[in-house]
Amino acid sequence: MTTPKDQMRAAFTAQADSYVNSAVIAADEARRAFVQFVGPRASDRVLDVATGPGFLALLFAPSVAEVVGVDLTPAMVARAEADRLAQRAANVRIQEGDAEALPFPDAHFDIITCGSAFHHFGAPARVLSEMVRVARPGGRVALIDIITSQDVERAALHNRLERERDPSHVRSLSLNELVALFAVAGLRDVRTHQYGTPRELGEWFAISRTPPDVSEQIRAAFIASIPGDRTGLGVHLEGAHVCFTHTFAWVVGTKR
Repeated sequence: MTTPKDQMRAAFTAQADSYVNSAVIAADEARRAFVQFVGPRASDRVLDVATGPGFLALLFAPSVAEVVGVDLTPAMVARAEADRLAQRAANVRIQEGDAEALPFPDAHFDIITCGSAFHHFGAPARVLSEMVRVARPGGRVALIDIITSQDVERAALHNRLERERDPSHVRSLSLNELVALFAVAGLRDVRTHQYGTPRELGEWFAISRTPPDVSEQIRAAFIASIPGDRTGLGVHLEGAHVCFTHTFAWVVGTKR
């Protein structure tokens, strides 16, 4: 039986090149702003969970003492390690690891981050619990992710179309759901920030290498959703292009 982890490995092995080379995914300016939002200190040890090609890990590196990036997919670990070597980031270590069972002792890191991966997790509460476990008291747990509408019907359609485009997508959460997860995990002083990122279907499909027949079905569903904004994504036409907006959230909390 194929599990969400199997689907994630397969998807990100296939997408390794397109994912790494996407300026929208890299989102360098937004990720740099996220680093400042988290507020690293020179003495901090950072763990980046589901690091992918190491975008966040490498951005934290100049500001902290040590960064460890872990990812489930060997192809992504290899890409992150190649970039680490290219940037000569001596204080960064990249390794394979499961977000649901992090291979580190309790209270080991000052900052634990996760960038654009929570919507791929079958058990996001378990992942967050692991992130909190390895955080030191007073440490910060922080994530970036696509969020969905607070409206149940809009969220359901949004997530269905995301899964059709990329089967490794499990479910984007709303901002309220993410904040509630942080509260249940015992994190305090939770801070949030939201912003929109314009997307276009062709660019979006290219990253996931969605087959043409599936792409056409999703395109038709996106166009059909325009009246009443049924996806909550602000879908609209710009000439022949189908455009929409992904809303991202930053959520940062402190371990008691």
